[in-house]
This record gives sequence, C-alpha cells and structure tokens, in this order.
Amino acid sequence: MTRCSCVGARHTCGIQNVNPATVYVGQGGPKGAQGTQGVQGRQGLQGTQGVGTQGAQGTAGSGGLTLQQIQDAINASALDTTDDLAEGATNKYFTVGRVSYIHTQGVSSSTWVINHNLGFNPNLTVQDSAGTIYEGEITYTNLVSLTVTFSSAFSGKAYLS
Repeated sequence: MTRCSCVGARHTCGIQNVNPATVYVGQGGPKGAQGTQGVQGRQGLQGTQGVGTQGAQGTAGSGGLTLQQIQDAINASALDTTDDLAEGATNKYFTVGRVSYIHTQGVSSSTWVINHNLGFNPNLTVQDSAGTIYEGEITYTNLVSLTVTFSSAFSGKAYLS
C-alpha cells in the first residue's frame, strides 16, 4: 500500500493506494488547457413571402351619401351672405340653382301654393302664359314655401329669387 507523503491542506501527489482493490484520484494536479470552441453551424435559408390578392371594395350601404350630396352639403354651409367674400372670389353658395326657383302652375287657380325649398323668403314675379305680369297677395308659410292669392284664376309661371 502506498501512502502519500504530502504535507498541508492540499493533496497533490496523484493516486494513492490504500486498498489494492480501491483506487482514489488525487484532488490536486495541474489543470489542463481549455479546448477550442467549435465552429458555428450554417444558418438555414429564409422561406419565401406569401403572395395574395386584395379583396374587392365593398359597395355603399343604402344609408350612404353620394359624392354630389356631400358636395352640396359643403357648398350650402359656405356663406350666409356675399359680404364675407374676398374681392374676385367665386361664391359657391349663391348660385342660380340656390337662389332662384321657377314654379309652373299648369292648372288655373286663384291660389298658388309654391314649395321652393330656398331656405329664405324670396322675391316673386308671376306671369300668365301670355306673358302678362300679375300681382297677388303673398303669404310666406315658412322658409321653404309660400302661398300667392290672386283675384281671378289663371295658369302660368312664378319666378322666385
């Protein structure tokens, strides 16, 4: 049996045989050099991006507005008078279609009810079919309609502005 002759807290003599059937590995000894790091493996290929088609655009619902209705709403809210317009500016509110209305009275009557939808109390000129101008009593029902009463019944046209 071989015994270690080392002295101190550190045991550095290698192998000691206490029992011939038992082998003990020493705790000391010089440490070996660290091995080199392995080579990194290759990166895999990136997959291809999927290709698809965009779906069709939906149609407007029954409650939708047309482009013309939106433009009309914008134009209608532009100005109440022409006083605010800069010199040379085009007034999109006071167009012929917005400030005038022609009513045709096809049936002879002494009372004409005119729904003009102008939003103000307009001036009125009335002519019969021969071009004679008549005066009547005007009653402004509200800002979108009026009634004209004459002394006799006739047909013709009323020009409102």
